[in-house]
Amino acid sequence: MSESSNANNQKQRIDKSTLIWVVLGVIIIAIAGINLWSAFDTKSEVPSEAIETRVPDFSLTNQQGQPLSLSDMAGKIWIADFIFTNCPTICPAMTQEMARLQSEFATDPVYFVSFSVDPERDTVDVLSRYATAYGADDRRWHFLTGEKASIYRLAEHGFSLAAGHQGSEILHSLRFVLVKPDGNIYDYYDSRSPPAMLRLRQDVKALLEK
Repeated sequence: MSESSNANNQKQRIDKSTLIWVVLGVIIIAIAGINLWSAFDTKSEVPSEAIETRVPDFSLTNQQGQPLSLSDMAGKIWIADFIFTNCPTICPAMTQEMARLQSEFATDPVYFVSFSVDPERDTVDVLSRYATAYGADDRRWHFLTGEKASIYRLAEHGFSLAAGHQGSEILHSLRFVLVKPDGNIYDYYDSRSPPAMLRLRQDVKALLEK
């Protein structure tokens, strides 16, 4: 075998080895990111009968550039979450799950609100493109931006969900929140848990029947 062939074979082995390490590195980073979110979001799920928390008023802007406040959601069943469009780990899965819920309840008066925890980058235009990418119905699914401090206060003190920074990482809860027509929180649901998502669907159907 020529020196050229040996060199090519050695280069291919190095390239394959490098690729394997790169893939492993990406997987490790993703797992670490999810674990970091899990550690940050330490609030346990609370039985629905124990929850009597009312969502406080808020005034933010949706992906259409229109103002949205709590009064606009009065009398409606809605599901809320906290995300950001540059999130590389859990947010895409959360938004995909929300899109599935929108599809499943397409003929029912159920609404969806996704609050950005990175409002400085998540402008109206950015949220509009993000909403379009996930097939959001602008009449029923609102992606909201506004003042960061107000959104963080709303997450932590209004919804009792984690939101903030840890170093350069933007952290937020993985939970969905079901809100009743009277503005009170019905319950919390871990977006990663199939049993929790099944329970959310059952609870939405129960509220629709009332």
